[in-house]
Amino acid sequence: MIIGIPKETMNHEHRVGLVPNDVKIVKQSNPKHEIYIENGLGSTIGYSNSDYEEAGAIILQNAKDVWQKAQLLVKCKEPIEHEFTYLHKDMILYSFLDLAYSKTLAQALVDSRVTSICGETIAGPKGNYPILGAMSEVTGKFAAQHVATLLATNYGGRGILIGGCAGVQPAKVVIVGGGAVGMNAAKVLVGMGADVWVLDIDTLKLANHPLVFNNKVKLLYANEESIRLALTNADVLIGAVLITATATPKVVKREHLRLMNKGGVVFDVSIDLGGCIEGVKQTTHDNPIYIEEDLICYGVPNIPGVIARTSSITYSHESLPYVLSLANNGWKEMLKMPGAIGGLNAYDGKIALESVARAFELPYIDANVLI
Repeated sequence: MIIGIPKETMNHEHRVGLVPNDVKIVKQSNPKHEIYIENGLGSTIGYSNSDYEEAGAIILQNAKDVWQKAQLLVKCKEPIEHEFTYLHKDMILYSFLDLAYSKTLAQALVDSRVTSICGETIAGPKGNYPILGAMSEVTGKFAAQHVATLLATNYGGRGILIGGCAGVQPAKVVIVGGGAVGMNAAKVLVGMGADVWVLDIDTLKLANHPLVFNNKVKLLYANEESIRLALTNADVLIGAVLITATATPKVVKREHLRLMNKGGVVFDVSIDLGGCIEGVKQTTHDNPIYIEEDLICYGVPNIPGVIARTSSITYSHESLPYVLSLANNGWKEMLKMPGAIGGLNAYDGKIALESVARAFELPYIDANVLI
């Protein structure tokens, strides 16, 4: 198979679809595979052209050539508008998509009739969404270290240390959503000494989590009463609610934000899919924060793009079994892998995610009928 890996073009996105070691594994799985990468892929995170050439890849000078050659195109983030023209029916696109938040992209997949496999909707054999989970771990840990920075007065924050110090109380941090993002953020924040509260609708799921079991965090049901209790005099709010392939509900309302301490930080990780905190606007890595309700609001999507080396290694590693199957067995066989059926997002002019197809009024196809 002809496999292409272009550079990402989204703002401040420096990840790569496959790191050199995993390119080598794909090549060794079938020496007849042709693997083309764009010149400079990975240069900003310490991977050189020669690293990829030693792994068996061939360097092409521009993205267009990589896209046009590829039967299997491996990316991290979804194509952006200038790349839509590269999509075509005989291509398999492997990438994250965040499809529930972009009708424009969904329409482009339909119009091009491309076969689209999305890493974030692959549940995996354990049902724990391994590729999405890897990115969620990075995001949660980054959120923890970044909110600590934003509390400094030079960013407009209250001027407090996240973990306090001898004789001074720590920051009160509320995390809404106890999934991979939320609990990884909690892990780091507990290590920094913060007073951490976690709200979730499935507290039984979290009852035996080490942070809960060992009384390192306060766990509450995510209902109106608990949200008000937790956010009263809180210094930090991290929104980490995720419903896969669906726009995120607004769990925290604007009125709840007024219960927080002025100069606090509101960090909505769910902004990629619309956000879970009412009033938080999407921002960029160039202009990540703004002040509203006397709070520092952060709404940057695509956080792992700037933690690009760590993110690339874990994304590549978790994607590798699926990329190998796509390259060696084809997409239909890949979908037969345990927990992989949900990875199909589009095929032959139809959307394979029913909730997305319904929301955008686009043709729907059930992946199960294809295999």
